Amino acid sequence: MRKFLFFTMLASSLCFAQDPNLHIYLAYGQSNMSGQATVTSKDKEANPRFLVLRAANHSNQKVGEFYPAAPPMGHSESKVGIVDIFGRTMIENLPDSITVAVSNVAIGGQSIDLFDKSRNASYVQSAKNKGDTWWIKYLDEYGGDLYKRIVEMGKIAKQKGVIKGFLFHQGEADYQMNDWPKRVKKVYDDLIEELQLDPEKTPILIGELATTEAGGDLGWRNSAVAEAANLIPNGHLISAAGCPALKEPSYTLHFTRDGYETFGKRYAEKMLELLKAMEPAPDTSKKDSVVTPKDSIVGDSTVKDSSVNDSTNAIRMLPVVKSLRPHEPQLYFDAKEQSLFIRTERKGKVVRYRVTGRNAR
Repeated sequence: MRKFLFFTMLASSLCFAQDPNLHIYLAYGQSNMSGQATVTSKDKEANPRFLVLRAANHSNQKVGEFYPAAPPMGHSESKVGIVDIFGRTMIENLPDSITVAVSNVAIGGQSIDLFDKSRNASYVQSAKNKGDTWWIKYLDEYGGDLYKRIVEMGKIAKQKGVIKGFLFHQGEADYQMNDWPKRVKKVYDDLIEELQLDPEKTPILIGELATTEAGGDLGWRNSAVAEAANLIPNGHLISAAGCPALKEPSYTLHFTRDGYETFGKRYAEKMLELLKAMEPAPDTSKKDSVVTPKDSIVGDSTVKDSSVNDSTNAIRMLPVVKSLRPHEPQLYFDAKEQSLFIRTERKGKVVRYRVTGRNAR
């Protein structure tokens, strides 16, 4: 009974604990980041390990809450794009213990100035003065200020999980802006500072525009895109080479469905590469903390602690979670098992205790 009371009290105290296994990405840009590919039934298939942190007010979902990821991922008329493919590719290649979430703030046809905290107000007013207001309804869904909305989502992301990076695609609207690379860097720097992130641990992935070879009208601007990526120490250029472009009546700026599939996977491949590079080297100095092959667990298999009655199913072994601090319990919900668990370290190994509501004798 005392064990049950202990877990109940611990669950109550940790219900808002940060989950280091919830990886969150903040995406922003214009139409290609919003997504232009037609939505299929497959795109709507939910996966409990891929979530959207809702940044826009629509679909009867609350801004700032997590939901199963499905288009529209950005504003109400977003289709399928980079973030959809990125997220699904990430969970296919990460351990089952990792959940990926994306918060997408994107509006087609708009300048980098709309994301700049010191320029966005004048940009919006200037557009209204010119009668260029077709996109204001999407701005309103994002709360009227894209920079503030990204910051709001970033703060929630830090409370609930870990911000692993930024996904960015924009530039078509600014093809005549000579200092565009510097303005891209400024927005990134402002977000890093305001969200108090470590720039060495928070990369930004910057995608090329539809290439000239694919028929893209602005492929010649990819030198500026490369310059923006090079200006940011942790900036990384994502190639659009070989990504088919969509030929529309007035322009060729967007990608086809196949183009987004390839492009989104490239964003994910680069991020997976960066995550692997950021992994700490194994600590071999503490022999007691090394999990021997006998104790190791492969895939989803679990081993119960022999000290616990089988009927409680209370303790299960997990692979070592490197980000877990010793002796710091964390509460989390396993969507696959539809159960609440407390994860902690026990004798040099990571274990989890199922909160069953029964007396663990």
